[in-house]
Amino acid sequence: MVSYIALLDRLKTSGLIVPLDFHLALFFSRRTNLTDPLQQARFAFLVAWLSVEVRAGHVCVNLAEITRINLEYRFGVERVDTLYADLGEPKLDDWLAVCDLVGQDMVSHGEILSPFILNNNLLYFQRMWQHEKHVADYFNHTVCHDKPTDVAARWLQTLFPINHDNNGIDWQKVATASAITQRVAIISGGPGTGKTTTISKILATLVGLHQQQFQSNLRVVAAAPTGKAAARLTESLSAAVATLPIADAIKQAIPTEAVTLHRLLGARLDSNKFAYHQGNQLSVDVLLIDEASMVDLPMMSSVIAALPRQARLILLGDKEQLSSVEAGAVFGDLCQLLEHGYSEQHVEIIKQLTGYQLTAKNDQPSIADSICLLQRSYRFASQSGIGILANLIKLGHSQEAIRLFNDEQYQDIAFYAVNSSEQYQQAIENCVNHYQFYLHSIASNRSDIERILSSFTRFRLLCALREGPFGVRGLNQIIENKLLENGSISLRKHDEWYIGRPVMILKNSFSLGLFNGDIGIALPAADDNNKLKIYFLLPNGDIKGVSPFRLPEYETAYAMTIHKSQGSEFEHVAVILPNEYSPLLTRSLLYTAVTRAKQTIAVYSSKTMLIKTINSKINRQSGLVDLLV
Repeated sequence: MVSYIALLDRLKTSGLIVPLDFHLALFFSRRTNLTDPLQQARFAFLVAWLSVEVRAGHVCVNLAEITRINLEYRFGVERVDTLYADLGEPKLDDWLAVCDLVGQDMVSHGEILSPFILNNNLLYFQRMWQHEKHVADYFNHTVCHDKPTDVAARWLQTLFPINHDNNGIDWQKVATASAITQRVAIISGGPGTGKTTTISKILATLVGLHQQQFQSNLRVVAAAPTGKAAARLTESLSAAVATLPIADAIKQAIPTEAVTLHRLLGARLDSNKFAYHQGNQLSVDVLLIDEASMVDLPMMSSVIAALPRQARLILLGDKEQLSSVEAGAVFGDLCQLLEHGYSEQHVEIIKQLTGYQLTAKNDQPSIADSICLLQRSYRFASQSGIGILANLIKLGHSQEAIRLFNDEQYQDIAFYAVNSSEQYQQAIENCVNHYQFYLHSIASNRSDIERILSSFTRFRLLCALREGPFGVRGLNQIIENKLLENGSISLRKHDEWYIGRPVMILKNSFSLGLFNGDIGIALPAADDNNKLKIYFLLPNGDIKGVSPFRLPEYETAYAMTIHKSQGSEFEHVAVILPNEYSPLLTRSLLYTAVTRAKQTIAVYSSKTMLIKTINSKINRQSGLVDLLV
């Protein structure tokens, strides 16, 4: 019988776990009262596997799903055969038994704060269990139904005039009616469904009603998970508010600058604690969080702790997009409740405020009344290939997606098979040709910086991975070499900088006003053509030039990861999938890539890998939905 130390060492050597998982499992295994080598090995594996899964974005591990079949899918038959032989062919009862044998000091059901919590076959680290309970408690106890008023109905009539060309339900109006009568509003919508327009009208209504009743302004704060997302929200929200048919006093009371969640909460250097928390809450009446699908469970718990109970919370995002990099998918979990529909009470409120008669359902969690899905895309026409493709990917209809690519009716989508080195090289050449447009802009007039920056946004190559020939680093190097070979760029020996080099910022710099995900281009400095500066187009339309030596962490940006592209839009997009399957390849990833395109999308992949990606749905383990009542 293999010892737990030998088991962990073998898992680490084979790459199934990393040193962090190894040492964590070793630490806790040495502190148990287990004496049976088999039980020791099983518990060590559980701890290591829980660590692996939390790093992968799961909140917990479902012991019922730690099966030979599931592990074979991820690691192959041979590795799992060895592992299961070492663990004595464990089944669910065996996993539950070892959790019981190890004692409540190590694994409890939540009655004491042990390092691990077991609840309904779900195994948590204590910290994640506490976060999930805290978030569930908030959404279970902040639901309220404010009485609809004639004044509120008139506001909606002003902001949503009757459109006789569209006799269907205006879900933007429904979302607004829900948001002004609920303490919490959760609004999901795909690209072009008018999320920013909707939120501007919600804020205008809330601010206007408050001014009329109290002759004072609401304290409204807009925030987003990343600096890039906050900058985009600042730009889009300001533009949307400016077009509203409301008084200037109301427009001025709506925030024009969004902040990151870390800045909102007062993040401290070298600490995971925030200045604002349960004992020192924010001074805010309405908190709007954009790109809410990117907010992980610990951050959502921190936001809720710092939010006064009477404050309104508005979560805005796309439930189909990628979830947070860290553990948890709170927004996606909440949006699962869309299928439960609205209560009779809420249906009546919607009818009074909008005139729409929705169908009520019974026995849904109370928070379901706070959720609304925007269902009409104003970006993609009903017969847009991009729109249809995105919907097929979202539904997991891989064969229909393949047939769509073969339909010559749709000129805005294209599929290029990559089954050989020749096809791979052709994919590179196609992308290199797309980048000639911005390089020609530089050649024709280097001083027209705005036009150059704008032309670079016309096309973007998106990748699923960071490493390898199909990853960001490899492709950036290959494309740069191709451009050097054909004379499109000129690089001096021992100098990494050249005119036209695009770079992406990888770390926020508040002092420079640059954020993770910002993209700039190296051009001759406006004040000295013998020097280079990296120029960035800021959300407010200004152009900032920064010396290469002052930049925070960066990388070349001909290609970027799909994760980094969230929230961005490009006229033309190419997405390349690797030739070997990775757990990262999911329909959410591909959906996010496809919906970055405004005019055309080209997918480079083997047909097998494309089908497998569309068929792979990410299911982050969580117990949140079951805790909502």
